[in-house]
Amino acid sequence: MASYVPRILLCGDVNSFKNAVNMAVEVVGKISFIGSPERGENYIFAKAEDALAFVPKELRIFLDGAEISVDALKKILDGTADYIVFDDGRELIGRQNDLCSIRILEQVIPRETLFRQARRNFYAPSNFYSLAKILRDNKISRLLDVDALFAETDFFMFDDLFQLKIDAVNENAEPIHENFYGKIYRTLDECKFKFFDALLMAERSPENFIDALIETDGLADVIVTFARKNSALENFLAAQSDAFDKISATPVINGNWYVIQKRVPKNFCVYVVTHKDAKLSALPEGYKIIHAGHAQAAETFGDVTDDIGDNISTLNLYLNEVTALYWMWKNTSHDVIGLNHYRRFFTASNDTSFAVEKILSRSQAEEILRDYDIIVTKSDLSRLPVSCWQMMVSDPKLEQFVNEIFRKHIALKQPNYLDAFDHMSQAFTGFQYEIFITRRKIFDAYCEWLFSFLLDVTDEVFARTNIRQIDNPRKYRIISFFAERLMTVWLRKSRVQIKQMTVMFRDNV
Repeated sequence: MASYVPRILLCGDVNSFKNAVNMAVEVVGKISFIGSPERGENYIFAKAEDALAFVPKELRIFLDGAEISVDALKKILDGTADYIVFDDGRELIGRQNDLCSIRILEQVIPRETLFRQARRNFYAPSNFYSLAKILRDNKISRLLDVDALFAETDFFMFDDLFQLKIDAVNENAEPIHENFYGKIYRTLDECKFKFFDALLMAERSPENFIDALIETDGLADVIVTFARKNSALENFLAAQSDAFDKISATPVINGNWYVIQKRVPKNFCVYVVTHKDAKLSALPEGYKIIHAGHAQAAETFGDVTDDIGDNISTLNLYLNEVTALYWMWKNTSHDVIGLNHYRRFFTASNDTSFAVEKILSRSQAEEILRDYDIIVTKSDLSRLPVSCWQMMVSDPKLEQFVNEIFRKHIALKQPNYLDAFDHMSQAFTGFQYEIFITRRKIFDAYCEWLFSFLLDVTDEVFARTNIRQIDNPRKYRIISFFAERLMTVWLRKSRVQIKQMTVMFRDNV
C-alpha cells in the first residue's frame, strides 16, 4: 500500500519539526496567528442569524507571512492541506477556543498526534461518525477492515457505534482490539475463502488501489474507501466510474467516503450428477443435470455431458461422480457452484421425503452463503469407523492396499493433509456423498488440491491391481469410495465456515 503523505500547514519551527519527523510529510505552508480572547479581545458574529458562528475580533491569520481570511484558510483546509500542525502543543492549547470558534479544530493537531494517530491516514473524528451512518444506510452488516483502519484510531473503543460485525486483517493487533473486531486475521490469505458485505480500505494510489481490488477479489462486491480532495485516488475514481456498477460519494472533512459497487454478475449452477434417466423434468432455477461417464454411454441423459472439453469421462466406472466434478472444474466459471446426485438433494425442510419443490432453491443457497462458505451434508455418527464400513463393502486387502497408495501420493503432493487423511480413515463420521454448494474460489481450491494426486493414485491402482478386469462394483469402485472421504479431509485443514444441511433421498429411481 502506498504511504499516506499528510499535507500540512505548520505552526512552528520548520527545522525542528523536520528533524523530529519519522515519516513523509508535505509542508504546504507555514501559518501563524496573532490575537487571542485570552488577552481580552471581543468576539463578533460572522452571521447575525447564527449565534454560534463567531470569530475573535482581533484574530489575525498569516500564511507564509501574508495575512489571509478565515474563509481563505478554510478553503486551503478543504483540499490543499489536511492539517494545521502545531510544533508546540502548549500553543495549541492556548489557541483551542480560537480554532473552535472558526470551526477547524478537527483539522488541528500537535506534532506528536500526527506521528501516532494520523500516521497512516487522514483522521477526523466526525468522519468516522459519518462512516458509521454510511455503513448502516447501505445495509452493510459484515465488514472486513482490510487495513485495520479502526485499530489506527481510537474508534475501536466504541464498539456500539457501528452496530455491525467487523473483522480485520492485522498481524500486529493488540489484545484490546479483540474486543472490537469479531475476528482478526493475521494475513489476507487467512480469509481468502470468506465473503463479506463490504471491504474497508485505506486511501491508496490508483495503482495500489487496482492491486488491492485484484488481491481481494471474491471477498466482497462492495469497497468502502476514503479519498482526500484533489488526491490521485479521487481523480481516478471520477475518471473510471464506468468500470464499476455504481460509485456513491459522501462529503466529509477534506474528502469523501466512497461506496464502490463492483460490476459482478452472479452465475449460479448446481449440477445434478446422473448416469441414467433421472426422471427429473422440473428442477429449481440454477440446477442442471450432468450425465457422468457419457464417453462410454449408449444414451444421453440430462442437460450437459462430462465428455466435452477437458475431461476424464472414461474413468467414470472407477471414479463415479468425480468425473463430473473434474468437468465442472475445467469447463465452467460459475460464481456459485454445487454438486448434487440424482437421488440426493439438499433441502431446508426437516421432512426428508423427496419433493422437487423442497429442493434447496438458489435464493436459499445464496442467503446461506452470506454467512457460511460451503454447504455440505449433515454428518451422522456411526458405531464403526469409516475404514470398517469400507471393508464391509469391499475387499479388506484391496482396501488396505489402495489406502497405502493414497497415503503415498498425499504424502508426496499434499503432506500437510496426511494426518487428516489418516484421521478420516478411523473417524466415526464425515460429510458424505461428496455433494456440496459453495463459492467458486473454494470449489477451485478444493479441486486443485484433490486432482493434484487423485489421478496419479488412479494410474498406480490400475498399474498394480486388476480392478479393470473385475466385475464386482464393490471392488472396481474402490477409488471412488476413498474419493468420497476426501472433501472431509480437505475441510479439516481449511478455514471455511461449514453449513450442514439435510439431504432428501429419492427411492426407486
